This record gives sequence, C-alpha cells and structure tokens, in this order.
Amino acid sequence: MSTDLRPMPDGRACIHGTAVAYRESGLLILGPSGSGKSSLAAQIVTLGGALVSDDLVVLSTDGGRLVAAPPDGRVPCLELRGLFPVTPQLVSQIALKAVLRIAPSAARMPPEERFAALGLTVPLWRHPALPDLGAKVILALESDVA
Repeated sequence: MSTDLRPMPDGRACIHGTAVAYRESGLLILGPSGSGKSSLAAQIVTLGGALVSDDLVVLSTDGGRLVAAPPDGRVPCLELRGLFPVTPQLVSQIALKAVLRIAPSAARMPPEERFAALGLTVPLWRHPALPDLGAKVILALESDVA
C-alpha cells in the first residue's frame, strides 16, 4: 500500500489528491499542496472531463478495479487557487486507469512504475506541472498503453 494512503475501518482508504474522469477512464492526481493538482483537474474538466473529488479521495475496489470516489456525504468542488471554489461536471466514482504524481520525471521515456493500493496496482506516471499537461494526460488516458 502506498505510504500516502490512510486505511479506513471499512476496508477502503483515503488519500490526499484529486480524482478526475475522462470518458470511462479515471485518473488520481497526487502531489504536495500547491503543486497543481486542482489546476490540472480544471484543465481536464474544461476539455470534457469531470471531477470526482478534490483534496481528499476515497479508494475502494470493485471487480478487480481500483475505484476513486469523494468522501461520504461530501459534495465535491474544485478549488481554483487564488479565485474561489466551483462545482463543475461531477462523476460519483470512477475506476482508475492510472495515477499521476506531479513531480519531475527522471527520464524522457521513464520505465514503467505502478501505484499499489488495497491489493491492486495501476500505472503510475510522473510529470511536472506544465501548461500542456492536461492535453498530454487526456491523450494518455485515451491510449491503449496504460
């Protein structure tokens, strides 16, 4: 299990991050506070995606898939740092296709990494917060590679 995860009594886990959906693919975005998680989520939402949860994400399993959802009883909103929170298009839960950690990547074409949680793994991507990251992520989510 990732060291970022906090186990919950019901077998789920929560993590500090942002989850978005693009078509049928889910992405969990991780990184330190102020790293650009919400900004990337805003890009993906404006390009046709939807918000699952911002700041705190609950992970569970369903049929061999790792699923992201907002915390129970919480209506998700997206914090636009320096402006205000907004409630964009929402999805109540999504199976994760990958996890993106906002961080420098060691190589132009890095070796495959995996994110592990609740006994399952999904691809782990690393990329710095750059202006084109939203477009890159959407292309990656639409690809058959991950």
